[in-house]
Amino acid sequence: MNFLSPWFLLGATAVAGPILFHLIRRAARERTMFSSLIFLSPTPPRAVRRRKLEHIWLLLLRCLCLLLLAFGFARPFFAHDISPPTAAAQERRLIILVDTSASMRREGLWQKALATVDKYLDKASPSDQVAVLTFDLQPRTLVSFADWSSWPQDQRAVLARQRLAEVTPGWMGTHLGQALTGAAELFRENSVARREIVLISDLQEGAKLDGLQGYQWPAGTRVIPEPCLPARKQSNAGLEILEPPAGMVGVENDVHVRVANASDSRKEKFRLGWRGASEQMDIYLTHGKLRTFTAPKPPAGMKSGALELSGDDLDYDNLSYYAAPEVQHVAIYCAGLGATNDPAGMSYFLQRVFPPTPRRQIEFPAQLERQDTFAVIATNLAPQEIAAWRDWLERGKTALLVLTGPASAPTLAGLLGLPEANVTEAVGDYALLAKIDFSHSIFAPFNDPLFSDFSQIHFWKHRLWEIPPSLRAQVLARFDDGSPALAQIPVGEGKLLVLASGWNPTDSQLAVSSKFPPLLETMLDWSGAGAPVRFQFRTGDAIPSPVQAGATVRWQKPDGKEITLAAGTPFTETDTPGIYRATSDDHQRLFAVNLPLEESRTMPISPDELGRLGVPLGVDKEQAAALSRVHQQHLQDSELENRQKLWRWLIVAALAVTFGEIVLGGWLSRRVTTAAAML
Repeated sequence: MNFLSPWFLLGATAVAGPILFHLIRRAARERTMFSSLIFLSPTPPRAVRRRKLEHIWLLLLRCLCLLLLAFGFARPFFAHDISPPTAAAQERRLIILVDTSASMRREGLWQKALATVDKYLDKASPSDQVAVLTFDLQPRTLVSFADWSSWPQDQRAVLARQRLAEVTPGWMGTHLGQALTGAAELFRENSVARREIVLISDLQEGAKLDGLQGYQWPAGTRVIPEPCLPARKQSNAGLEILEPPAGMVGVENDVHVRVANASDSRKEKFRLGWRGASEQMDIYLTHGKLRTFTAPKPPAGMKSGALELSGDDLDYDNLSYYAAPEVQHVAIYCAGLGATNDPAGMSYFLQRVFPPTPRRQIEFPAQLERQDTFAVIATNLAPQEIAAWRDWLERGKTALLVLTGPASAPTLAGLLGLPEANVTEAVGDYALLAKIDFSHSIFAPFNDPLFSDFSQIHFWKHRLWEIPPSLRAQVLARFDDGSPALAQIPVGEGKLLVLASGWNPTDSQLAVSSKFPPLLETMLDWSGAGAPVRFQFRTGDAIPSPVQAGATVRWQKPDGKEITLAAGTPFTETDTPGIYRATSDDHQRLFAVNLPLEESRTMPISPDELGRLGVPLGVDKEQAAALSRVHQQHLQDSELENRQKLWRWLIVAALAVTFGEIVLGGWLSRRVTTAAAML
């Protein structure tokens, strides 16, 4: 006999109640009339425990009633064995996706991942097609479907294990969304109905899930999560040195560091200090929080170093490397802008837009040099000067040409390589900017209702010029009469900006407007000359070449490996945290590469979070079969119990026993009363 709700059998323990009451004697309640009590001492009656049970049949009936009710609510039935149907073998494509990000370097996780891979390789049938992929920032194919099919059947698992044995977790971040969608795309090349992705990962909350929501998964795809969790709960915190903001940071200024404490961390107090230095500071950070701190002062004259965090259980993310930023020298050549001390000229306002800062020094050379990457032209050039300027632009440089009048037409035509250009003076009181392309990088900072109003800037004078259809020109702003105000035109590998009015007071109010300084800053940054050089990077980032033309650059990694690249070629082998050195023409520049701070957020997320983003979650075939058998057995038991309905007979029997107990109890009560009356 089986029970559909066996927990109700615990109600059978209620039989202890009748037994307990049958063992306890109640105090005597009978009274006897006596003539006089004056010579008697009062003695209160005492309740004593019986040494033996009385009215055994009454006790048995009461216990039997409770037992029948407990068995009835437990819904008993007689079971019959039914063999579940056996599913036919089905061909499948299986992708084993293994996480090799930095968080998998924690103790024991990689061994668990390898054991899980072994389990699925051993269960693969001869008809299965299996691929093994690893991922961190992006997925990489370790064993393709073609490799698996070309190997002998008895050697497939062995060869796959050999390739996986050559892989260890690296120092990259975790882009889980890109890995899952990239693996799913491999299924589109085949029409196999059964498609499974086994995700072997620690599923840490710092993983990026971009691209999952809204993704159209191939039909029949199922993702089976296999979380790799540490053997014991560990507190973890990590740090990352921030890139110093431009204009505020020099070698002697403060270093800011961002610290993150994992959501499942049990510690809140940590220590922060430079490696090799005695000075340290205490920081307090609750679990699940991220906060920016000012690090202790670096040692005097330090060009590079490492900031260390202590106080947690894991140390793979407790170092952040630092490279002191260098002062950036930017040259802007000005031609025809007037004297720097003349308030009526354009040079007076231009030089006041770019004050020197500890991070960047703006220079205004008297001669055009090859290293100058930005220039402002507001004069009529001679034919030989036009040729030199055009050659300079074609080498990838950027210049701003200000049209000062109709006499600027030969200069405009020569720089653009046109036979002639038509430039005329506009007539009227003033003009306003009516149409601006805020999607362009120069005007993008103004793409907000708070800053996009240029209607207060009056242009007293401006020049009209027509852009020939042969030019690949992009008009960035137009006046209210429809003529171009600012246009971008490619010249070889360089770019020429043409401004149809000056910012001197006789031409416009542009120089005295609050829009003028940020506008020139964005022009300088867009040209590539004023963009601050980065010195802090993350693993996987490309480091721009410090030299754009000329000699080669010799790069040295933290492990001592040297790589020589052509000038202008970015360095992409940033796979290890540490200090990278770039040397060119005896000048050395240091760059710091650090672990992404997201890898310190080690609390695992629930696989249901993936399901919420649209990932078609599934279970292993064996687990699914076991769950199916349990479900089938439960349905079978419910059907049998519903047919037999033994609980009804048990309830009827309980009612009959209750009636018998009432009759027997009444009879025993009358018997005791009659015996007392006879006495």
